[in-house]
Amino acid sequence: METFIALIGAISLGLRLYQIEHPNHVCWDEVHFGKYASYYINRTLFFDVHPPLGKIIFALSGYMTGYEGDFNYNKPGDVMRSVQYVGMRQVSALFGSAVVPISAATVWELSSSPIATILTAFFILSDTALTVMSRFILLDSILLFYMSLSCYCYVKHTKSRPFSSSWWLHLCGCGVSLACTVGVKFVGLFVVALIGLSVIGDLWKIVGNKSIPLEQFVQHILARIYTLIFIPLFVYCSIYVLHFIALSSSGPGDSFYSSVFQTSIINNPLYHAKMPEYVAYGSEITLKNYRTAGGYLHSHPQHYPKEFGAHMQQVTSYRQRHERNHWILGAVSKELQNTNEHVYIKDGDSILLQHKQTKEWLYSVDEPAPLTHRQGRVGCYSNTSDNKNNMFKIKVVHGHQDDGRISPIYSVFQMIHINQNCSLSCKGRELPNWAPGQQEVTCNSDVSSQSASLWNIEEIFDARLPIIRLDWKHSRPTFFSRLIEAHLVMFANNRNLKPKLEEFRSRPWMWPLAYKGQLFSVEPHILMLGNPVTHVLILLLLVPTSYLFLRDMIIYQRSKAYKDTDKSLFTNILKVYRQMGWLGLAWLLHYLPFWPMTRVLYPHHYLPAYVFSCMFTGVSADHLLKRFTSLFKPSTASVIQYFGVVLLCASTAASFYILSPIVYGYDSDAEDNPMLKYQVNTHWDF
Repeated sequence: METFIALIGAISLGLRLYQIEHPNHVCWDEVHFGKYASYYINRTLFFDVHPPLGKIIFALSGYMTGYEGDFNYNKPGDVMRSVQYVGMRQVSALFGSAVVPISAATVWELSSSPIATILTAFFILSDTALTVMSRFILLDSILLFYMSLSCYCYVKHTKSRPFSSSWWLHLCGCGVSLACTVGVKFVGLFVVALIGLSVIGDLWKIVGNKSIPLEQFVQHILARIYTLIFIPLFVYCSIYVLHFIALSSSGPGDSFYSSVFQTSIINNPLYHAKMPEYVAYGSEITLKNYRTAGGYLHSHPQHYPKEFGAHMQQVTSYRQRHERNHWILGAVSKELQNTNEHVYIKDGDSILLQHKQTKEWLYSVDEPAPLTHRQGRVGCYSNTSDNKNNMFKIKVVHGHQDDGRISPIYSVFQMIHINQNCSLSCKGRELPNWAPGQQEVTCNSDVSSQSASLWNIEEIFDARLPIIRLDWKHSRPTFFSRLIEAHLVMFANNRNLKPKLEEFRSRPWMWPLAYKGQLFSVEPHILMLGNPVTHVLILLLLVPTSYLFLRDMIIYQRSKAYKDTDKSLFTNILKVYRQMGWLGLAWLLHYLPFWPMTRVLYPHHYLPAYVFSCMFTGVSADHLLKRFTSLFKPSTASVIQYFGVVLLCASTAASFYILSPIVYGYDSDAEDNPMLKYQVNTHWDF
């Protein structure tokens, strides 16, 4: 069986490497992950909703194969004539091709069945979606590799003698693979849940085994804590050590992070920042929302649409640094307005905010905000500075001096509207097309110090005030504080991923049906669509498998009432059902969590669950064949099993061959489009 697994791995690699240089333009999400590889090579900070391991692997492979990080990956379709992109695609193919033999080896270790192993290998090998996904600069092939390796190592360790070298090796390998799976994408947490539940089940069996002393049971627990908790945490943190070292210079991702985080980024304006130690009336400032991934208080000459009542200049939150983020701190009292001396602002003081570019004043009225109707609208008016609707009171939450003075970066405060008794707030809700890329700012009547209503001054521009280097008085953020903030920012932005208005919304019910694919390239036409034969086969075999399971369980349960029943008849059957139960649990853990998700989803989100469904179907098809052929003589049964396996493998392989043009590309605009005759589903974009 080892020879077959090696052969199937070689075939898998060949299918993925075939013409991998074509097309020579950016396809689908290569626009993101190719660009991220460029950022790593150029060591400039960027932001992405996924952990960094997969992108580090692409950057390293690109660098080693001659890519210099000099291509922008601006949009799908950009031609990469002189760009060394092939090396990164080849690495993706290498990881993706390894999923087939690793999954087959897992089923072999789990079931010791050649038929189940062969069927699993062919189901995964002949899937067109998995092949397409592995031929481009995308994270999913790396994710699937580490996910499959985690399961293989876990199953292999359960087959080894406890505390033997093989047992330790595969348990440690499982821990490292789990950390790498999560280090590629957070959906790797689903396989962590699978292994966690399996370990709990294993320990439950051990505690019920009277032949195992208590001391050895404790050793089992400590071994799993060390290999499946401490080692993965160490590996995962090490990934971020590499990430922070590699992305040490300022880049487009700076503004996603807090002002304190930015003090650790080389070439960022806040790195070794020199500015006034405290803020004063008349200072020019920028204000950053303290909420995770918060933006800057921003305004521009455009007014709110007429349907929102009062014709006031828009005030929004904008994530990037911009000259329209600058404000002037004004005083409320006439005495302070007319003085030439600088007066520091303190906790509890009242202020006015004037937008520097438009000269209009920050203002709030008791009218509904554009999106959050229960909160007040915020805008700018050009009215006189003595209007009460312009006045805000500073309420420092933490980071002020003993005398109440406010520091840039480190002082965090609320701005309470004096007339309305509401707090200037931003919860991150994206505004419509009349304010693209910007977020709603409101005045919230709940003045409790929630993160959405907290702000800090990021920069001060005031030639009247003495300048110091801020890092002389304040330490930089620690590794773990940066690690925690990086994750909070990723989680916050992951939740906010919404489909575009014109974008097709893929839903989980579509995935097992291969209802619709994902277009990777228009010309040549490349479509990520699962093998329909395999998808249908997986669903069809669920019916007899479920029937047999219920029937066998009822018979087994009733047989317990008779002492003279030979219960050994059920030993092998129950063993197979335990195997299917574990694989079925893995399938569900990687599929069901997507149902309640409101974020944008794509067909490729089903691929981890699909791999487990292929493994489940390989075991169940083997079980059904053996149960069916048990009705015949042994010689006849072996022939039927042989032809059954050949038929299943040949049908999936034939389907892959027929659909291979959508994998390697074809001319969909040609009059004799070869794929239209196979378009049995109108949602398949052939």
